[in-house]
Amino acid sequence: MWHSYRTLNRLSFVLMVVSSLYIFYACFKVAINSEVFKVKTINFIGDINHVTREQFSAVVLSNFKGGFFDLNLDHAKNALEDLSWVKSVRIKRNWPNAVDITVLERHELARWNDGGLIDASGELFNGAADKKLPVLEGPVNQHAEMVAVYLRLMKILEPFKVSVDRLRLSRQQSWYGHLSSGLEVAMGEQNIESRLERFMRFLPDAESRFKSSIKYVDLRYTNGFSVSSSVNGGDGS
Repeated sequence: MWHSYRTLNRLSFVLMVVSSLYIFYACFKVAINSEVFKVKTINFIGDINHVTREQFSAVVLSNFKGGFFDLNLDHAKNALEDLSWVKSVRIKRNWPNAVDITVLERHELARWNDGGLIDASGELFNGAADKKLPVLEGPVNQHAEMVAVYLRLMKILEPFKVSVDRLRLSRQQSWYGHLSSGLEVAMGEQNIESRLERFMRFLPDAESRFKSSIKYVDLRYTNGFSVSSSVNGGDGS
């Protein structure tokens, strides 16, 4: 073999290629870990109201490993999405040494069972909110359904300038509400949207006939409803 110049040439070529690749790899590793390609700027994009930029930066920096080219973006993304108020995060590199982080925060819709918060998509999360929020009460596995019902009721009540302060779903799957006007409403199990809308259209006439402000209404009748000037505590919870 050593007397064959063709074999020697092939072997020399292979060794040159291997050596070149090794040198290229070594130079590449040195380059990507040099100060030139260290991440120096983190740009946060989006409405950030509940988590400070300092908190975001601390999470990002503690989870970014390596230089611009070999950052573990998924690791940082998952760490940011673990923050209570963060709904989703998108991270992308911005040549040559910056990272853009687009943040979508959660928007609190209501308090859940006087404890945590719930957003408009029906997701529960832990967070502190100073403003007054409606309260949804019900079985934890039905929180998404309750949000959907709450939003439909709010749309029905909008023309009447009234909102839902508290919405409750009992263990017997019966719905109860407290409106911003002070009215307590027992709505029953089915057709609650049409029942409530029908009553709200009739309410001015009902108060006129009743000659008093109505505080409680029971809509759980097939062909009508009952009203009272006092709150009825027997709601079948």
